[in-house]
Amino acid sequence: MAERETGLYPKALETIQRHGMLRPGDRVVAGVSGGADSVALLDLLCRLEGLTLTVCHLNHGLRPEAGEEEAFVRRLAEDRGLAFLSWREDAAAWARDHRCTVEEAGRELRYRLFGEAAGETGKIATAHTLSDSMETVVLNLARGTGIKGLRGIPAVRGNIVRPLIACTRREVEDYCRRRGLSFVTDPTNLTSQYSRGRVRNQIIPQLEELNPGLPAAMARLMARMEDQFALTRELAEAARKELDRDGWLDREGLLALPPPVREELLLDLLMAEGQKQSARLLEEMLEVLRRGSGKVQVGTGVAFTVGKGLAGLVTCRPRPGEFFPREIDLSALALPVSFPLGAGKELVIRPVSGKKGEKTEKINKSALNNRLDCGRIIGTVRLRAKAPGDRMAPAWRRAGSHPLKKLCQEAGVPPEQRQVLAVAEDSRGIIWAEGFGADRRCAWREGSTAGCVFEIRRTEESGNGNGES
Repeated sequence: MAERETGLYPKALETIQRHGMLRPGDRVVAGVSGGADSVALLDLLCRLEGLTLTVCHLNHGLRPEAGEEEAFVRRLAEDRGLAFLSWREDAAAWARDHRCTVEEAGRELRYRLFGEAAGETGKIATAHTLSDSMETVVLNLARGTGIKGLRGIPAVRGNIVRPLIACTRREVEDYCRRRGLSFVTDPTNLTSQYSRGRVRNQIIPQLEELNPGLPAAMARLMARMEDQFALTRELAEAARKELDRDGWLDREGLLALPPPVREELLLDLLMAEGQKQSARLLEEMLEVLRRGSGKVQVGTGVAFTVGKGLAGLVTCRPRPGEFFPREIDLSALALPVSFPLGAGKELVIRPVSGKKGEKTEKINKSALNNRLDCGRIIGTVRLRAKAPGDRMAPAWRRAGSHPLKKLCQEAGVPPEQRQVLAVAEDSRGIIWAEGFGADRRCAWREGSTAGCVFEIRRTEESGNGNGES
């Protein structure tokens, strides 16, 4: 009598059945990096009957081995007679352009490309494991997560399915060994170069010393948090219907809700408008909600607005001459160049002369240095208006970073003027602010070779001017 298979295979089958992930006739795009997890996933999917499989691989262009790994995955697909699709993207450049981490860039690119391959009716199978989910929970804990972040990685999200989500990395490697499956090893997984690597190689092993049954314990925690979050979602949906006032939400009703339900409703507003969610932004929204009036800029041309007993998101359309955010690639511009800011102002960016005492418009009477070292600017520059929570370290102060709001208060800048202050930021934060000069990180210094000056000038009219975008 044949020995009954244990380990990954029955666990994965049970996961697939419990969540209704895959059925005969499904068209499935399998994300395969070439590592043990994705090779095990592909082998598992090939053992299921009735699926139409396409192997997909993204070459992130981050390591010298990337080309060899792409070729390895291509051979895997060919050996099994499967369709193969691959893409080559510069994830590091994408991360700089979109002001995010390389990990976030890779994830965004993968899901976008795999989604295009799957189309409207196909499914995307990824090789996330219980070990990946544990790491995600620890990372979210370090960031101060709520219930939503303690759920780990969901087994199913839309058309994305994760058959290995109940299996540990050890079970994956054991499966590959017993099945005689070869795979490649990403050397960055063995280091602590990235946050996830530190959690995987340092923190999780220490937690397992405290509790050898950590995977099972974490799985129970995530299951409970999933149930708690489902309840929160149910209450939030009911509250939305009850508090709806022609597309707005009743302010008093929002404040009366249990905090987790209220926060979920606010996060829903951001998600519905495709705006990035963050704990800091949520706190700012709650603050203006408690105050009873005001607004918080939550994205380009989108504000969370409270007034007349109602709260909701408002899309702000620019008026002629009004300043709205724009992206600036300094490396592609011939300086000098000017950008209209509205309110009778424009920003002029010109090459640095290297001379001391650059003349700039001053909001306060301090001597401000508006010269920047272009070599210290990371990625594309984003020009925008001052926003709540902004901080910077003015080069003319000796140490520390300070809230821009506090700097304005110290300088005696009236509240109505603070709202139209121009701010420039790169992928790491503010590099310059109107009236407060360059941030210490990007300020011109002795030895700098390529620089520019950000200068505010008055215009006769607050029209569009002749700025480039």
